[in-house]
Amino acid sequence: GGLHTFSPTFLMDGNIAFSRDPLSLVSPDIGTNYGLEYLGIPGTNGPDVRYSGLPRFAVNGYETMGNSETYMPKYIRNTYFTYTVNFGLTKGQHEMRFGADIARYRVNQWHPELGGGPRGNFAFNPGVTALNGGTASTNQFNAYAAFLLGLPSSMSKSEQPADTTPRQWLEGYYFRDRWQATRNLTLTLGLRWEYFPLMTRDHTGLERYDPDTNQVYIGGIGGVDRNAGITVSKRLFAPRLGLAYRIGQKAVVRTGYGISINPYTLSTGNSLLLPFPVAINNDYAGASSYLPYGPIEKGIPLAQYPDTSKGVIDIPLKTTTLSLEKGLFRRGYIESFNLILERQLPGGFSGSAGYVGTRTIRQGIGLNINASSPGRGEAGRPLNARFGRTANTTMFKPFLGSNYNSLQARLDRRFSNGLLVRVSYTWSKALDYTDGEGGTLSWPDPTQFSRNHALAGYDRAHTFRVAWVGELPFGAGKRWASENPAAKSVLGGWQVNGIFSSYTGTPFTVGAASTSLNAPGQTQTADQVKSVVEKIGAIGRTTPFYDPAAFAAVTRVGYGNTGRNILRGPGLVNLDVALFRNFSLGEKWKVQFRAESFNVGNTPHFGNPSASVSTPGSFMTITSASSSSNNVEGGERVFRFALRASF
Repeated sequence: GGLHTFSPTFLMDGNIAFSRDPLSLVSPDIGTNYGLEYLGIPGTNGPDVRYSGLPRFAVNGYETMGNSETYMPKYIRNTYFTYTVNFGLTKGQHEMRFGADIARYRVNQWHPELGGGPRGNFAFNPGVTALNGGTASTNQFNAYAAFLLGLPSSMSKSEQPADTTPRQWLEGYYFRDRWQATRNLTLTLGLRWEYFPLMTRDHTGLERYDPDTNQVYIGGIGGVDRNAGITVSKRLFAPRLGLAYRIGQKAVVRTGYGISINPYTLSTGNSLLLPFPVAINNDYAGASSYLPYGPIEKGIPLAQYPDTSKGVIDIPLKTTTLSLEKGLFRRGYIESFNLILERQLPGGFSGSAGYVGTRTIRQGIGLNINASSPGRGEAGRPLNARFGRTANTTMFKPFLGSNYNSLQARLDRRFSNGLLVRVSYTWSKALDYTDGEGGTLSWPDPTQFSRNHALAGYDRAHTFRVAWVGELPFGAGKRWASENPAAKSVLGGWQVNGIFSSYTGTPFTVGAASTSLNAPGQTQTADQVKSVVEKIGAIGRTTPFYDPAAFAAVTRVGYGNTGRNILRGPGLVNLDVALFRNFSLGEKWKVQFRAESFNVGNTPHFGNPSASVSTPGSFMTITSASSSSNNVEGGERVFRFALRASF
């Protein structure tokens, strides 16, 4: 990084950064082909040690057996470059800034985590042992019976012939002018231009599946253009406007509006890392939800490795893939806006309150274009009728959208007399069609799109937090122990800080067995049979959190009458506390001691209830903690002690 001063009013700063991300994640069962050598199931494991370990056995309604971590093993060797340059110019009442941000991603990864993963997966669903057309609902015990009979509803396995090697540039150029228009009015005007060239591979271009021919085009090979018929826009302009108006000496109104081009990258995450033929994931399923694919002793058919020296290749009928559509890739954008009132209050306090919202236009969503329709099984898949193709086929499309609206309030006490306090509260609502970029729709059936639009899975209606930093009133210049040398040295200089958090729970969907729906690629939900769902609020196996009798399994050919994320799980309360002090050792050395506790009260952070009406033994009960990995939402009490020396 560097800074150059051309004149007192014209500056330049910039930096170049390089980072390398070498990572290997392996599970403890690696090195032994349990599926092939111990269980004798053909098609599992192989062709090298990376595929070794336990296959996965998923019995509907029960804990998964075998190695459920389908993303392992994972070998990553990513390299990232960033280049940034900014210029600052002050002229009169204008403070201007302009520059460029450029990034280069070079991704090298091996982890065929699609579908069943590299060891193989066997799914046992209840329909195999259920009566087709019967009035009784299927449940977890039907699934266990299918497992005992060795009759999986489906089998799957993924393989990766070589590393996936995406390469992508990300470019952004901007101009911003902060203008002191009057003594009380400040305007901020800005414009940003983004350019996202289409990602490529290290030696080839992008792969594209064509639903009109059931073939895959590999960019840069055999006469296929490097972008495989996909183009990107060069008109991604993003304006921003901000306004701050001072009302007297103690209040300010702030408002703003801005557009940000959706920054998702195709080369990272799970977007276009592993399409066919970069990875080969084969799914084999019975002709309907009442039929098994075949006995487990016959195993998983061997994958067909394509000839990638050709620019246009056929895709096996049971091999899944993910692709962009031909033509212009219309990247989405995010609108952000707010209106905030800030005011200085008596006693050293200041407060703010206002509206904050966002709108995502053309969110990146995975749409399965080969999902079946109710009652038709594998025969109802659109691409099966045309080509005999029965595999899920996902097109990554920027369409549909999401929105967030909130009331945000804050009360601050600036640091005075050894105490700083901040209190914040947010009342919000987030709606979307699927969570996160690249998420797939629960109902890709065009007649059911509206069912996808619901509360976002991450929505928390109410969030309350209190944070503080406080110096203990002991030692030099404090109320107590300010004179006695021994007391000052022992009790003085200590500081306590903490964060108290209270959140409402996150939404969840009430599911049901999809046997009678018989529509691969679609999601089934339960029927709500009571007008009001009573919240009992209990925790544990014996008493439910919600009334389970309010829902019933679906036995007809069709969807349940409930939608996505209709109920909300338990809330969360957490307290983190830290105690620290600085010690001076002579004139040059200082030592800081820190004692920290996350979730000091060891308050349980419970997960959402078991939500499938087809598992009667556990339906609507809470028997686990939150699955979140961070200490605020998922962690037990943790103590951490540290010493930090500076000189």
